[in-house]
Amino acid sequence: MTLKEVRKLHNGDEVFWNDPDDGLTSRHITIQSIKVLAPDDDKDYGDEIVCIHGKNGDELECFAHELS
Repeated sequence: MTLKEVRKLHNGDEVFWNDPDDGLTSRHITIQSIKVLAPDDDKDYGDEIVCIHGKNGDELECFAHELS
């Protein structure tokens, strides 16, 4: 997913996290809250951190490109 796509996500949206560790803990997450730790511009630097709190209590910090 690009940074621009991530910024369009909202509470209730579902995303899939592609675990870069051979998919060991890849999973679907329904978003309760989401925050992008990146500059306010829409440039995709490739290392933006996305913090997601899931409705089931999951917490995830990942790179934007790991989401689909």
